[in-house]
Amino acid sequence: MSATKAKAVIHDNDGHVDDLLSSILLWLSPSVDLQAVTITNGDCYAPESFRALLKMATYLGLEGPEVALSEDSVPYPFPDNWRKESRIINDLPIFGEISLKKLYQDGEGRRSETLIKDCLSNSRDKVTIVATGPLTNVAKVFEDRPELKDKVEEFVIMGGAIKVAGNVERQDKDGTAEWNVFADPVALKMILELGAPVKLITLDITNQLPLNKDFLARLEKQAETYNASKLALSLWGLVKGYDYYFWDTVTSAAVMDPSIFSFKDIRVNIVTEGPSQGRLTTHLFGGRKVQAAIKVNNKAFEDLLLKTLAIR
Repeated sequence: MSATKAKAVIHDNDGHVDDLLSSILLWLSPSVDLQAVTITNGDCYAPESFRALLKMATYLGLEGPEVALSEDSVPYPFPDNWRKESRIINDLPIFGEISLKKLYQDGEGRRSETLIKDCLSNSRDKVTIVATGPLTNVAKVFEDRPELKDKVEEFVIMGGAIKVAGNVERQDKDGTAEWNVFADPVALKMILELGAPVKLITLDITNQLPLNKDFLARLEKQAETYNASKLALSLWGLVKGYDYYFWDTVTSAAVMDPSIFSFKDIRVNIVTEGPSQGRLTTHLFGGRKVQAAIKVNNKAFEDLLLKTLAIR
């Protein structure tokens, strides 16, 4: 019996701890053929996260996808104190070990939407687009080249909250929105209206998966042997002491091994302005059909991450 062909994947992310770890997981996964990684100027300063990701690829000796970025602002930027953490990531002490190595990629990087268009145009297979940040740059691709939707296998998107509270805490908002959607609700609405299949990984599922001491203890043990585990430990160490969840890494896992998830067909719409901006609303009729993750096997998920981070 022949091995299952790896999925062609583009990962668009906004460069924070869990975004970058999601890229590394997709890069390492034998079930994924990572075609491109693009950085959105969301929960980071894109040039900082771009350089940090190149250093990570160099540190791990990775090969393959081109990395690109966009410095365009998202319509509703993330808090500046969150974005500044990308500078800390870019200066992790672990990168001192690559000072004499050639960096993974030369130059300043192409624009995200240019790289995504090239990948979709030239791919012989349909491509899964994984988005773990605002969809600003992904939406630009299809605004300019709507016919490229036919090259998309599916979108797997971390965003939204359905039956749980959101995480946008602003005096002028009502707390129902999740940040990735809030930052550019019009972009998500446009992606849904393309009609391509969409899987949503919302706060409803990620709230079930906190970063926990037992997982970190297992990771610390294998970090003695595997550089990917050592890198992951350094990154998650930056959020030690905070309530932190496996937001974007869950999203990568849904691509790497969807069998550990349960999904449900629902119909949704997005509030694009006002106090509920970014809120996902559900409907029996109307809206757009998506598959929302409703359950995950927590142990299988953590085992998948640890197994993948022990590949190199």
